[in-house]
Amino acid sequence: MPCSAVQVAKRALVALIHALALVYHVEAKCTRNSPDEEVVRAFRKLVLKVHPDRGGNDQHQQQLNEARSSWEAAKKKPRKAQNVNLPVISAPSSFRSSRNEFRIQATAVLLTYQGLVDCSQWLTLNAFVVDNLRPWKVKHWCTTLETCSSGMYHAHVMLQFSCSVDKTAAAFAFHALKPNVSPTDLCGEGLCRKKLQVSIDRGFFYVWANKLGTVQHTSGELCVAGNYAPVWTTETYRYQVLGAWPEKLWKQRKISTEVYKEYLHLSRDGVPARKRNLEIVEQEEEKQELAALIASNTKRIRSNPELYKPFPELPEVAEWLRLFQKDSLRYPVLLLLGPSMSGKTEYANSLFRCPLELKIGSLMHFPDKLRDFDRKRHDGLVLDDLRDLAFLTENQDKIQGKYNVQLEFGITPGGQCKYEKYLFRVPIVATLNYSTQNLSFLETHDWLSKAGNRVVVHFRGITS
Repeated sequence: MPCSAVQVAKRALVALIHALALVYHVEAKCTRNSPDEEVVRAFRKLVLKVHPDRGGNDQHQQQLNEARSSWEAAKKKPRKAQNVNLPVISAPSSFRSSRNEFRIQATAVLLTYQGLVDCSQWLTLNAFVVDNLRPWKVKHWCTTLETCSSGMYHAHVMLQFSCSVDKTAAAFAFHALKPNVSPTDLCGEGLCRKKLQVSIDRGFFYVWANKLGTVQHTSGELCVAGNYAPVWTTETYRYQVLGAWPEKLWKQRKISTEVYKEYLHLSRDGVPARKRNLEIVEQEEEKQELAALIASNTKRIRSNPELYKPFPELPEVAEWLRLFQKDSLRYPVLLLLGPSMSGKTEYANSLFRCPLELKIGSLMHFPDKLRDFDRKRHDGLVLDDLRDLAFLTENQDKIQGKYNVQLEFGITPGGQCKYEKYLFRVPIVATLNYSTQNLSFLETHDWLSKAGNRVVVHFRGITS
């Protein structure tokens, strides 16, 4: 097909970018039909990895620069269509490619066989690998069977050769399955020349590890086989596992938290720091799971008319909520007074989209849970089951919420537990029983007796 010199040079550069991207683990999104700007972006992204100062190779850097220069030079010449043949761009020494074939020149390789049918075929693949250990000059090997998000099976095979080999990918073909070949080891990291064996061991651990998609035998054992495994196993050949390896798999959501815990202690590497980080993440995940459970239960119960009926519409409460739609120096607190087990707390929570409920009881100070209050998420505070109205009088400044300052909570003599919250224009509801102490404050106290500081609603039932 007629092809201009500019097209030839551009295709040559794109081919080289894709070849080097395999070795340096850079995502190359450009194609020979991509706009020039996209090719330039891919070139610049790759140069950051290939440059010798970044651990790259002088020869690869020179090849990239020459291909880019040839393309730029071709664009400056008059564009004239002509019949030319596209040159073959040889890939880096680790994986040389012809038009349809990869050539492996390395001491270790990660093979991925896509499209396996079941566990039985994986066992047949293992037998195939064992039969070819000597012809392939393999010293260490490990295989595993996994499923992807679509449910399809694929097998990883990690091989370390006794010497550098020069083979095509077709040499490792299993029946009609030709493997994908990668010089990567763990999560896209390349092999380090200075610590080559450590890098290869990291690749073996990636294959061996119990990842989220690893398949189990009918006996319950994982589909993992080989002669090279972590030091805590009983295999013939073993390697030390650095704590960073399972940590990276966990951070990329490739292994579960339970598996990470197990590997963290078995590796015996940096356990205290990694364990603290793990515990913090677990606590936050537990909070999120609990919040999701509460939200699910609330939605289910409130949608059941046999368990949950609509609350009566109370005009005085609606009028109180409208007060917060405009600015004011202070806002009154809503007091729901009624018998025990009448549904006051449920009604109070129903007034808001996402309230923060605080259990007060006999406390004379705000509980530590107030630390969780977030103005971006919570649109109200519910002070549940006040046993003494003195709680409100003792915390009058906080209940009113000043517009120009944050309020201090959790104050101790040393100040270690102090924290601040901004409660201006935050609706606050308190639930009271007829047995609550100092109810007389509603008539006698200088602050609570004034109608502008509190709205009292006598609540007698949860449903109408």
